[in-house]
Amino acid sequence: MRMSKGKYRMSEPELRSIEMLQSVAKATSNVEIFMLTNETIKIRVQGESHRWYQIDSIFQGMSNELYEPAPPQPQWSLSVTAGRWQNDVISENQYSVNLCLHSKNQNLPIGDQIVSLVLALYNDIKTALKIPMLAQFIICQREMLKEIVIFQDMMIVTQAMIDEDDWPFDGMEDEEEDEDEDEDRDMYDAFEREVLEVSTDEMLDRQQAWEEEIHCLSETQGEAEINTEMKEKQEQELIDFWGLLTDKLHDK
Repeated sequence: MRMSKGKYRMSEPELRSIEMLQSVAKATSNVEIFMLTNETIKIRVQGESHRWYQIDSIFQGMSNELYEPAPPQPQWSLSVTAGRWQNDVISENQYSVNLCLHSKNQNLPIGDQIVSLVLALYNDIKTALKIPMLAQFIICQREMLKEIVIFQDMMIVTQAMIDEDDWPFDGMEDEEEDEDEDEDRDMYDAFEREVLEVSTDEMLDRQQAWEEEIHCLSETQGEAEINTEMKEKQEQELIDFWGLLTDKLHDK
């Protein structure tokens, strides 16, 4: 795909990173760059779990050199929309969710950052072994996604939570924050002790068993969803067919 011109002109490192991104997309199946300009990059990826992801990146402007001693740097936003069906991420309907995923090194050119996300999501089952949030999304049934808005590291945000007047993160007292931090630290310490007490072989066995389980869940749920999607498609085709016949009769 050729790049369309915009007001912002990419630097040489950014252009090279975009070339690498195009090479990765060309060499990797189920990766599509469907929009590429100097200011907007949109990519759709199907992971090995058969889930769909859309990466949107938009140029936000240059950093303000009045507040930074270093030369201004281009600022890009990165967001990931996920869904179980391709149409869920294309239309961004009620079954699509946001994943709080970002490149580890945000100082890299935007193409490099997107490549790291593309490869991570293309191999989403392996990535889920390191990122529990992604694992939660993969095993979540489509109907459950209807109530979820965002998957974050520490929690899942639902529409009901956002609609509540007493949204837990509004007006939180410092004492409550300290208590939550202490609880989180205790939970982490307990988790760390559990991990340290497990041998390497046992950890590998657990990892292999979990990966097999998620593959099995993915295949089972995937077959059911494919059947449902095909049924809905056939019903819509039948409705369209009879609608066309009705129009022809009215014309006559």
